Amino acid sequence: MPHTTPEVDPIAGGVQLFRSCMVSSEYPGAEAATKWLFEKLGVEYIVNPEQTCCTGMGYYTDLMPFATTLAIAARNACVAVEAGHPVQAYLCSTCYAINKKAHRVLEVPEHRREVNRVLAEIGRVYDDTIAQTIQHRHVLEVLWSQHEKLAGLVRRRLGGIRVATHPACHYCKVFPDEVLGDSENLMLAEDLLEPAGVTRTGDYPEKTTHCGAGFRQRFVNPAMSLAVTREKLRRLAAEKVDVCVHMCPNCTVQFDRHHDIIERTSDEEYPFVHLHVQQLVALALGADPDTVCGVAAHSQDLEPLLQRIGARQAAPL
Repeated sequence: MPHTTPEVDPIAGGVQLFRSCMVSSEYPGAEAATKWLFEKLGVEYIVNPEQTCCTGMGYYTDLMPFATTLAIAARNACVAVEAGHPVQAYLCSTCYAINKKAHRVLEVPEHRREVNRVLAEIGRVYDDTIAQTIQHRHVLEVLWSQHEKLAGLVRRRLGGIRVATHPACHYCKVFPDEVLGDSENLMLAEDLLEPAGVTRTGDYPEKTTHCGAGFRQRFVNPAMSLAVTREKLRRLAAEKVDVCVHMCPNCTVQFDRHHDIIERTSDEEYPFVHLHVQQLVALALGADPDTVCGVAAHSQDLEPLLQRIGARQAAPL
């Protein structure tokens, strides 16, 4: 089946992998798998110790003033450009959205002046050169820019594995006109997996329904939060998927950590698992499920899937 994601110019270097607090703490295998894939695909990148948290979680839960978030985004942009790696590639869709939002806000002279007043205290300035050089990309966009190499790198075929995408709200809904593909029917993940032979679910009812986390909703309105999650799980089960792939750690936390709990409390079955897109792509290309993909960090039992795709045996050379 031909892919539907538009072609983009190859991104082969100058990438700063923007580390995510949620990925690093909850699913470090998503970060490790991304690095492994970058190296397989020949993407030159750095992990910069000067990069700090984007503060998105604090901002979206009303704990962090936006002025602080804005200044931190400006500083992180300076750090990337100064390091010669201006393509900030985000593991987390919240990091992606908050930094892109900051980039837009920093076009307003009064906001830029206030940020630069603060940055001056640490010897930095966010100027036109930084603003015009910095790029904000989801890591899946970087991987897609090299997708023509994937077919020749597949070591484990995923034939018979039905995959559905859970689109990340902060990727598809904050800047819908800049999504790589259709924001209402994102196929980026499934197109990346197509060379491995997956069965793609494509569009399905409630595809754009969010995960239910809503940042603080998970904590202040847990019943409502999990009710939304349950509806999405029921829909995915009706679609008979084997794997739901994610592009945001907040979504993965909401589904993976609560999937089995909702099954037990609702007396329903949702016979599928959740993975970050990069983890499943890496498994298809022969990555070790433990040392690269970090499957032990997941709450769900992934062993049946790993056995089914032959991931517990050494991948053919």
